Amino acid sequence: MKRLRFQAHLAALTSCALLVGSPLPAQESPVVQPGPAPFMIAPPAPSPAPTSPAPSAKPAPVPVHETSPTPASPLFKPLLPAGRVTLEGESDVRSWGFYLTQDEATADLNLDIAFQNALVVMPEASRLTVRINGERVSEMPIASSDRLKRSSIALRKGLLRTGQNTISFEAVQRHRIDCTVGSTYELWTRIDGAGTRLAFRNANTRSFALRSLDDLPAVGADENGLTTIAIVAPGAARASAANSILAVAQALALRGRYGQVTISVTEQLPARIRPGTLTVALGTSEEMRALLGALPADAGGRSFVGFVPNPQKGADLLLVTGEGWPDLETLIAKFLTAPVARPANINRKTMDIASWHVPDAPFISDKEAIRFSELGIPTQESTGRRMRVRAIVAMPGDFYANAYGEATLYLDGAYSQEVLPGESHIEVFVNGNVAATVPLNAATGGLLQQFPITIPLRHFRPGINEIWFEAVTLAKSDLTCGPGATLAGKSRFALFDTTVLSIPNFAKIGVSPNLGAIAGTGFPYSVASRVALVMGRQDNANLSAAATLLARIARNASRPLAIDLLAGTAAVGDRPALIVGAAGQMPAGLLPRVGVADNVRATWPQRADAVVVTPDAEGAAVFDAVINRLQGREATPEASGGVAPTTEAVRDRWRGSLGGPLARYFIGFDQWLQHTFDLSFAQLRAPSRAASLYEPAEGTELIAAQAADPETRQVWTAFIARRDETLQSAVNRIVTPGNWAGMAGRITAFRGAQDAHVISADSTSFVMTRPFSLANMRLVFANWMSSNIGIYALALLIACIGLGIGTSLMLGRLGRRS
Repeated sequence: MKRLRFQAHLAALTSCALLVGSPLPAQESPVVQPGPAPFMIAPPAPSPAPTSPAPSAKPAPVPVHETSPTPASPLFKPLLPAGRVTLEGESDVRSWGFYLTQDEATADLNLDIAFQNALVVMPEASRLTVRINGERVSEMPIASSDRLKRSSIALRKGLLRTGQNTISFEAVQRHRIDCTVGSTYELWTRIDGAGTRLAFRNANTRSFALRSLDDLPAVGADENGLTTIAIVAPGAARASAANSILAVAQALALRGRYGQVTISVTEQLPARIRPGTLTVALGTSEEMRALLGALPADAGGRSFVGFVPNPQKGADLLLVTGEGWPDLETLIAKFLTAPVARPANINRKTMDIASWHVPDAPFISDKEAIRFSELGIPTQESTGRRMRVRAIVAMPGDFYANAYGEATLYLDGAYSQEVLPGESHIEVFVNGNVAATVPLNAATGGLLQQFPITIPLRHFRPGINEIWFEAVTLAKSDLTCGPGATLAGKSRFALFDTTVLSIPNFAKIGVSPNLGAIAGTGFPYSVASRVALVMGRQDNANLSAAATLLARIARNASRPLAIDLLAGTAAVGDRPALIVGAAGQMPAGLLPRVGVADNVRATWPQRADAVVVTPDAEGAAVFDAVINRLQGREATPEASGGVAPTTEAVRDRWRGSLGGPLARYFIGFDQWLQHTFDLSFAQLRAPSRAASLYEPAEGTELIAAQAADPETRQVWTAFIARRDETLQSAVNRIVTPGNWAGMAGRITAFRGAQDAHVISADSTSFVMTRPFSLANMRLVFANWMSSNIGIYALALLIACIGLGIGTSLMLGRLGRRS
């Protein structure tokens, strides 16, 4: 018995010794039962702190302090421009700006970071680097595929500055086992918006109060990248107050440089102020005394705009008050609107996008050549299979080159002799479309000096344009894919910042209807002297929706719009009009003027639609919906609760879809035309003049519709929600960057959270935006002819016939006769 007890004690002591002698790697999740040992390219690092792989010439990265989930700091500032930021591929960089007041910049700050990565990312060779104002503040392994990894870094004094600062996340990622180009699309790291922020140590809200209007950008955004402006106006129901509310909303959105903003109009102070919220108290002195209890001495008996303490003990609020509404309108125009106003006939040089990308996008209004260094793309080398960089440029609202013209990318780069010819290539994407593909054919590598790559202008659009440059470089080691083949090796491709993007002269004329122009630059409202606004009803919900839309348009237009709030459409006159409201609030005869059927007012709100599954939902239904959309399937009648089709009906449908031998011949010929000459039979049709009235499809929650008024030829744009109670929430969804950029055509119908259906215009009209010029009109005519090839072919045929008849008559009169 003693012997057995001795053996048990000996086994226990041996187990403890093994545990002490074999340190376990640091884990964030509880220890689970050990399984088969994973395949490791390199042994784990002996220390959890990351070390620099370079010699002592490079500074060591700032140590990262791993923290367990703890309660929120007394004060924090979210940093991300969206709910999450995803870094994709073998290398990716995202940079943007954030703003601090003087007190915030000098405070004791921690940078909290939370991220999660794909399972296939190799932690031994993958790193996430964070830089603030160009200085590296953190470098850590990307090794958290099962849960969010949270880290906190103490920032040194003097690193941050008053006003704009920049933050950059750089990811270098390698695949665990796969060496194909396709596997690079499986690599991702997601930065979490709720866990990535600036945390103030030993601070309270009162320590960092906003002091002046110059501090408005420091309001920032919440964990989803959204800035909320809560306008508290006890007199909002009065007609005289609405214009001031709309002017304040636009001016604050511009002065605050907010990337995504929503406006909430209320009559009472909010009980809770979250990060990214600016509270504005707007009204007469009498109304403000009743709301706040007492006014500052400076606001007694005169107009006042400035920050004052909030009675709800939250962040300071912006007080805008005067003796009467005329005094308020003068105050708003002088102190809020005037500093951000610009003449409509003067082109801007850049488009402000610092809230989600730095540098700002250059605004191209004429022929221009831009170096990559000006677009924020430095000289860089790639050791991976796919290198990708992003550039952003902006086009004016009257950009008209959807079928004519080419830009040129003059590439300065080099690729090594290890790159396999034929298998490697360069691709250029514009707004998600493949714009150019160039193979790399030299077997011994090559040095590219101002190598021209043509990019059709049809991929560009008014407003923001994202250009992706990708270099796919395969090597022999990728084909064998032995152990360690995915690790970084010799440089395969080099991109120099002397690469030039050259934009030629393009046609400049406004097109109506075109919702893409209002989404891009606010055109034509951005160039109008006055804009008419018609709301379905003057209440807080309609005012909030209209103010949110105007703030978004003003941000894209880079100037506040002069609004005339009207009771109906009869007084619109010779002005472009904006219409906002729910379907049931619209007067009879209004919707057909923007291309929507009039019976929508009564039928749409009462219709019982099925729940629409959108890509951001969860469950198997999402997968089925996405697959059906990609494959072009339609729901069967029996799936929708209807009657199953007969055998003859199914046979007729298949016969019509397949056609006979002649139909298949024409289909094949049409595909050959598209592949060879970028032409199709669809382009031969003449423009139609009969536009059908739109009725919303199942699941539609909001319609954006645009048309030209037949009497004045001015543009009317309507934003119509399905129900009164969902108007404000529906507008808040469509002004998100993804949905807003998706607007195009004459009608865009929004379904669910991120699903939009675009209906192109059957016919368009032109709006002159520049003084008449023969050079510009030649480009306009060339683009229009390229868009209407049928008319071009007919005109060419008539011209040839006329030339032949004229030549025959001339020879008959002047030539020799027998």
